[in-house]
Amino acid sequence: MTTLTKILINPQLRQGRKLLTNPHAMHAAVSAAFPPDIDTDEARLLWRIDRNSYENTLYIVGPEKPTASGIVEQAGYGTRPAQSLDYTRLLGSLQKGQRWRFELLANPTYSQSNNGKRGKVKAHVSVEHQLEWLYSRAEKAGFALAPRVNDTVPAEERARWSVEDETAIVERRTLDFRKGENRRHIRIATARYRGTLEVTDSALLRSTLTHGIGRARGYGCGLMTLAAVS
Repeated sequence: MTTLTKILINPQLRQGRKLLTNPHAMHAAVSAAFPPDIDTDEARLLWRIDRNSYENTLYIVGPEKPTASGIVEQAGYGTRPAQSLDYTRLLGSLQKGQRWRFELLANPTYSQSNNGKRGKVKAHVSVEHQLEWLYSRAEKAGFALAPRVNDTVPAEERARWSVEDETAIVERRTLDFRKGENRRHIRIATARYRGTLEVTDSALLRSTLTHGIGRARGYGCGLMTLAAVS
């Protein structure tokens, strides 16, 4: 049973601050909340931190319900236990033509060509290229996005979307942390996307929601969440 879990992280606690600032530490904490023999065919472990002016929320998707009490006790609020729900209900309700509001924190990258061979993976750093990264992956991920201003599309297609539906990058950050015993330096460029998507292939979108999109999925990237269109 695929689950979606929500945990409030307390930045006033030492462990809370550590988890919020070190993706390697958060990855270890999330992994420890699941048995080591979990089957990741149905869903892999994905997580994302959402911040606003008054709370820091950890979202986790996994193939079963996590034992999240350890995260809550060390880095959360004793009065706010973890909340887990059966994600398969929403996944099973997806149908072609539906529209959903979405949020995604991703690591947009590209492979630099090296004499015709696959080269070093590099991060997209401009808003234009980061947007293009998501648009270029939408079809294979099971959804369509509102056309951009400069996209060449029929007038009928553009008329089906409103300004409020347009995909925007609302946050750009660089994760900078140390990993492992050798304290290897890791830098990950991230972009947070919000907008409206239309389901084009429900099976592909289910896979996107449960297996993530893009790189650095172990470090808080790749988890897309949906909300009803108001």
